[in-house]
Amino acid sequence: MPADFLANDFGAIARAMRRETPSPLAILHFWDMLSLLTSAHESVEAAVAEAYAFVVSRRAIPDSITTADGTVLMDDKALAEAVDRYRKGMQI
Repeated sequence: MPADFLANDFGAIARAMRRETPSPLAILHFWDMLSLLTSAHESVEAAVAEAYAFVVSRRAIPDSITTADGTVLMDDKALAEAVDRYRKGMQI
């Protein structure tokens, strides 16, 4: 067993796990005129921030957030709620 585990050093264990597993990209899907476009972000929070910018500017309509392999992280309803929470300055 690793020494960090035996010493109950959970911070070291968490850091090691983050180094070994790259965080998946959050893909924001949105409608711009008649086509579905995407943009990649390092985190869901960053994707929600961009979705909020699109909503405020009325340039596009955010649709969903997925991982690169297509796993849905937020559908349209969850994304709308997250954007509203972001607008109010609340945690996403």
